[in-house]
Amino acid sequence: MKKQVVIIWNDFYHPKEVIAPAIQKLFTEEWEVTTTERLRDLIEMEKSPDLAILYTNGRPDGEADISFEEQELVIKKVEAGMGILFYHAGLVLIDEQSPFFLKLNSGRFVHHPEQTPVTVTPLLNVEHPITKGIQPFTQKDEHYFCQIDITRTNLLACATSVDITAASVWCHAYGSGKVAAISQGHTLEMQNDSEMLKLATNTINWLTQSEETNA
Repeated sequence: MKKQVVIIWNDFYHPKEVIAPAIQKLFTEEWEVTTTERLRDLIEMEKSPDLAILYTNGRPDGEADISFEEQELVIKKVEAGMGILFYHAGLVLIDEQSPFFLKLNSGRFVHHPEQTPVTVTPLLNVEHPITKGIQPFTQKDEHYFCQIDITRTNLLACATSVDITAASVWCHAYGSGKVAAISQGHTLEMQNDSEMLKLATNTINWLTQSEETNA
């Protein structure tokens, strides 16, 4: 039976044409891929997929922000076993008092400067399946500065530019499901860097593996 992934993508600043090439490389024939611009489509699904990836915040122009009550419905899906990945713009519009920050993801986007070369580097002396075999890599990108609560998640990698070094990759178990975040990935070059593709593949595998782990 194919694994199911729901991909939330495509907004004005993050068009699907930029995301699609990496998606085609990450998901082979063993996956059934559903794409949508609306996080609410995921919320309304009676049967949750194995994996949800938020490449955007899932609120198309003209729609209201995802309410705290709606966020709780996503959280219930993760508690029940769904994996979820907040990828780049999926970290946007997460309020500091929201369930997504305080309960589920423990991280959120705060600011980014103009595009610049950004180097993603796994933390030294930290071993995890997500960063296993990943070497530091550099591409021009939006350098996301993110706030994370390191008391509730595992920081795995940082991103460095001329501006700052900031948290970039983190993960944790949540109920019967798992949560991960990758802050970089605005440009085609960053998304399709060979090390980023390995990082994303490792993350997808970890999020959907069946064995229980709190790593």
